[in-house]
Amino acid sequence: MIFTLIDLVIRALRILILIRIVLSWVAPYSRNEFTELVYHITEPVLRPFRMLIPMGSVRMDLSPIIALVVLNLVRSLAFRLLYF
Repeated sequence: MIFTLIDLVIRALRILILIRIVLSWVAPYSRNEFTELVYHITEPVLRPFRMLIPMGSVRMDLSPIIALVVLNLVRSLAFRLLYF
């Protein structure tokens, strides 16, 4: 039950991060209720990774990629802790 909840939350976050990536490519300056909701939910997840890896002069934000990797690690760790 606990793993199912953790898995559901992580899956939802991964999907929202992927949507945010696509939105940044397709409509980077678009603001509507949907984009605001996606940004509002994903920003607390992405912000710590941006602080760890400053962008500097690089125009590509790597924080979504790192966040996806970390979310997968958290999911795997939760599975191992709860089922072994």
